[in-house]
Amino acid sequence: MGKKVCHFSSVHRVNDIRVFHKECRTLTTGYDVSLVACPAEVPSGSGVSVITLQSKGGRLRRMLTGALNAYSAAKAQKADLYHFHDPELLPYGLLLKTFTGARVVYDSHECYPDDILTKEWIPLPLRKVIASAFRVLEDFVVKRLDLVVAATSHIEERFKPVARRTVTINNYPLLEEFVQAQSQEVAKDGFCYVGAISHVRGILPLMDSLDFVDRGIRFYLAGTFASADIEAQVKGHRNWDRVTYLGQVSRREISEVYSKSFAGIVNFLPAPNHIYSQPNKLFEYMSAGIPVVCSNFDLWRSVVETGECGICVDPSSPRALAEAVNAIHGDSSLWSAYSSNGRRLIEEKYSWNREGQRLLQSYDEVLAL
Repeated sequence: MGKKVCHFSSVHRVNDIRVFHKECRTLTTGYDVSLVACPAEVPSGSGVSVITLQSKGGRLRRMLTGALNAYSAAKAQKADLYHFHDPELLPYGLLLKTFTGARVVYDSHECYPDDILTKEWIPLPLRKVIASAFRVLEDFVVKRLDLVVAATSHIEERFKPVARRTVTINNYPLLEEFVQAQSQEVAKDGFCYVGAISHVRGILPLMDSLDFVDRGIRFYLAGTFASADIEAQVKGHRNWDRVTYLGQVSRREISEVYSKSFAGIVNFLPAPNHIYSQPNKLFEYMSAGIPVVCSNFDLWRSVVETGECGICVDPSSPRALAEAVNAIHGDSSLWSAYSSNGRRLIEEKYSWNREGQRLLQSYDEVLAL
């Protein structure tokens, strides 16, 4: 077995799709891999040694106690390389780098200074101050680490001036995961949104769009609400009776949702952290052969419109969202073309296969130093 590497997180569950199913399982082909993360069921025979953290309650407690516990459990692995996934772990990544002699990798899933500007739980007057302070901290730490793994090329560009080394590892789908969702045998009677549910991710325009969506079409909603306030607004909405709400779902249940959906929605509202993002769900829809209805950001248009696998619209316009859904539902030829084009693009360009090989190469280079 190769050198020992340890991924750790105080936020993500041990079965997280990027952390566990993609990165850790890919790395087992050349390394002895362990993962420290929050409780969840994991499949047996993965080759990853899993260490589960105890749940620590609310957000603040997780950031403080949870982060410290994740660091302690990771350090006990005595790894040759540590790879961490949360911004609150930045100080602990620096401690590992300073006192263990191991290589340390920071996996930046978001552009966090931009992301802070849209955090609904942070008082609006404080967001810019906190975002600026966090940028200073993040820059200070990454200058001293061995590698920054960025989930998008936009995030990588943010770190290039300050980090020693950077690489983009896109969060593209596993080719084999949603093959069953492409079955034509299941009646596709609705459209879906799968992911975190919040104001900035466009849930209210999406609920309003049901005023104009053809009757008889269901809306499958899966994920957790960002706050009690948005949950109350959505569940009290006049169109709630047209929603099939599934809550937090497993990967198997996500595949079942996709199999019943003729379109998938990603209507994030324009925010600094959204315009240059590459939502995992957009590519999952394509992988499952589901036409996409998404925000008309330039980057997303370069994928969806150029690839002819869906329709890009003003994400804040309920009528535009509904017209796109109705158009796909009402035209079987259009649906078929978008479906096959999306899956073809995943197979040719947007799959995890290439990303996993790039991750392995980056590890080899860092550990060879």
